[in-house]
Amino acid sequence: MQDYSDLDFNINFDEDLTKELNNTQSKDLKKIDRSSSIVVLFLILILLLGIFFIALYYNITSNRKLPTLEVSKKEISQRGTIYSSDGFNLASSKNLYKVSVMKNSINKDKIELFIRLFSIYSGENEEYIRERLKGRGNIILSYNVSPKTALNLRELNTKLIRNGIFQSYEENGRVFPKSGLDIEISGESRDYLYKDVIEPILGYTNKLETNGYTKPEGIKGIEKFYNETLDSKQDGFYKGDRDIGFNIVLQKDAVIKQRIDGRSVVLTIPLKLQKKIENIIDEAALGLDAKEVVVGIIDSNSGKILALASSQRFDPKNIKQNDYSKLNSNFVELSFEPGSIMKPIVYAILLEKRLINPNEIFNLNNGTYKLGKYTIRDEIKRQYASAENIIVISSNVGMTQMAQRLSAKTYYSGLQAFGFSIPTNIDLPYEKNGLLPSQAMLNSYVYKGSISYGYGMRATFIQMLRAYAIFANGGYLITPYLKDYTISSNGQKLDIHKPNDKIKILNVYSADTMQKTLIKTVEQGTAKQTKVDGVIVGGKTGTARVAIGGKYGDKYIGSFFGFAKDDKSSYTIGVVVFESSAKSSYYASQTATPIANEVIKALVQEGYLKKIEK
Repeated sequence: MQDYSDLDFNINFDEDLTKELNNTQSKDLKKIDRSSSIVVLFLILILLLGIFFIALYYNITSNRKLPTLEVSKKEISQRGTIYSSDGFNLASSKNLYKVSVMKNSINKDKIELFIRLFSIYSGENEEYIRERLKGRGNIILSYNVSPKTALNLRELNTKLIRNGIFQSYEENGRVFPKSGLDIEISGESRDYLYKDVIEPILGYTNKLETNGYTKPEGIKGIEKFYNETLDSKQDGFYKGDRDIGFNIVLQKDAVIKQRIDGRSVVLTIPLKLQKKIENIIDEAALGLDAKEVVVGIIDSNSGKILALASSQRFDPKNIKQNDYSKLNSNFVELSFEPGSIMKPIVYAILLEKRLINPNEIFNLNNGTYKLGKYTIRDEIKRQYASAENIIVISSNVGMTQMAQRLSAKTYYSGLQAFGFSIPTNIDLPYEKNGLLPSQAMLNSYVYKGSISYGYGMRATFIQMLRAYAIFANGGYLITPYLKDYTISSNGQKLDIHKPNDKIKILNVYSADTMQKTLIKTVEQGTAKQTKVDGVIVGGKTGTARVAIGGKYGDKYIGSFFGFAKDDKSSYTIGVVVFESSAKSSYYASQTATPIANEVIKALVQEGYLKKIEK
């Protein structure tokens, strides 16, 4: 019998394989159908996104009704600050702001609320604002808003936008977002915190308007002399794409120009000492019938000025008509006949040229001397006096005789060597040269005599102060200065003052002799009231009549110039009382020396001088 078992197995296996293949094919077909559906859906989604972006692009390019995506910002640079040597802010700038609003941006239903709130925050009158808003377009509501008020208005602006007072609007096919108040810098204001202190040395500014922007420009004093240094250098400018808060995104394509302010100037004058000297002057002026009282203090060795004070001061922020006569700095802009304070200078020239001996005796003829058609008289009547004592007692007769020993050339060159008729080059504008008679005129014995006691020539206060420093520093001519250094807008210290080379005027013998003579003048002569215990003081007084209309009237100039020193420091001091009246006290010993005494005491009190232990 034939065996079919293997055949049955093969048949069954083939059937199972066929079924399995059919099942697998069916599953693959289902997978293919599902994948095709996903691809189709993906293609449809891409098509829809493409249509959306095409529509968006068309909307942007055709209608242009989206807010601008680019902004620009300008930063106005400022004038530099002026500081005292002890760090006080004497003159500084602050921005003024202009506030405007686009009328269309104000919700018409809330315009009265806007007016009321703006009036409260700005201080402007409601009726004024209401009248301004009758205009169209961009309306300027205020021109001179302070930084503090501008800050308050920015806060107000945020609140108004948040509460629907401002709205977006469309104009010329363009949609403008809620922007509200436009607050931008309109100018620069100059502030003087201490009002009239250090005037007229500090000076003042006037407003200079350029393209609708107001900036200060120096007119007098330090403000004028260092105007270029103080003046702002470069406005900042930023331009680029904005973020959601309207801030510029500082990326590669952004335009950036840094703001550069003017440099600040630091003076040699300490505010505390200056104020103290001004108080001394003001108190003294109350008892003097005088036009002006001025005081100067200079470091005898370096030329560094510690104080230049006047009784004629003004508030540079609020100049009135009766201040006009106070605007000039008479330290450098006014020359005057100095009187007897010239005697030590002429005497020093004689010593330097070996034309006089301090112990030589002169006949003073009991205080009278005929000089051409003029009769010269002394206040103190003496028959005889040594050359040195002629300075101590301030004899016009003795000086007239000694001056005749000078040739015209030696006389003229000697006075110029002391700095007369030439500028001192102090850092103040409009400095006058003073006046000397020509060398030819000095051949006249009348001119030789009159100049020896301070008439027939003119000098400025600062020229005289520098000349007396020669007696205190060993015989050197120095250059006075007011600027110590400057500070750049990034805080870097620049232009640190380097004293000019000293010019040797007197040899050691002459300088030492003059110093001793001036100390003796304070101890025994006309300047006794300047003495201060524990301090070495030397100097000379002068009382000169003022010529008005070519004639000498009843107005006088009383002065003291000299020095005060301790073991380490030496300061040259000048005091001038201009145009005191003959009806009151007018001699220098009554007007200038008491002031000089208080000034020297102030130097001790403030630690500039220390009393010498005996």
